[in-house]
Amino acid sequence: MASTPSRRSLAAVLTALSLVLAAFVTGAATAGPAGATTVEDTFTAKLNYARASRGIPRLTVRSALVSVARAQAHRMADRNVLYHNPNLTTDVTNWRWVGENVGYGPDALTVHVAFMQSAPHRANILDRDYTEIGIGAVVVDGRVWVAEVFRRPMRITTSSVATYSRVLRYGSTGADVRRVQGRLHLRQTGFYGTYTQAAVSRFQRGLGWQGRGNVGRHTWARLF
Repeated sequence: MASTPSRRSLAAVLTALSLVLAAFVTGAATAGPAGATTVEDTFTAKLNYARASRGIPRLTVRSALVSVARAQAHRMADRNVLYHNPNLTTDVTNWRWVGENVGYGPDALTVHVAFMQSAPHRANILDRDYTEIGIGAVVVDGRVWVAEVFRRPMRITTSSVATYSRVLRYGSTGADVRRVQGRLHLRQTGFYGTYTQAAVSRFQRGLGWQGRGNVGRHTWARLF
């Protein structure tokens, strides 16, 4: 797992326990891979609806990624333990960017909502760098286990990282600071102080980065 964001490699592996939530996002069905289960189709539809409704391109389902995701979902269900695929960066090939969300819960909608309410997982789902997805899900004793594997292939050379020229750090002020604070559920003072720096650092470490606590274009792209 890369410790800092780079255009060469990044593995953002994230974990979420599902929450019991009443609300859920609705969206049109999105075609899944051949043999996709209804649960997997639900995750794909919700994920791509979340992106499309924000003007972010939908992710293309790739069977190779589905296979990796299904294998991880089955391993978690078999062990009854939530954990990341330790071999993600080797199981997934031809990647420039790669990431993973894993979770479990009573149904696909509940887990998806939990992902969307967790900043690091939502960042993976809405990441403009990713172009492809593979979702694997298994239901055991009424519990849904899911792995979402994200990829941007190495062969793609154009960048869709949001262009953000500022670097926010301790002492920065202004509307951008307030926006970051709001995104991280902090009091929106507009001053980049110790609490903001610490919150940004935690967010970055959740993505597998060093967590220096500054907001540049890569952190900005994942926050928004």
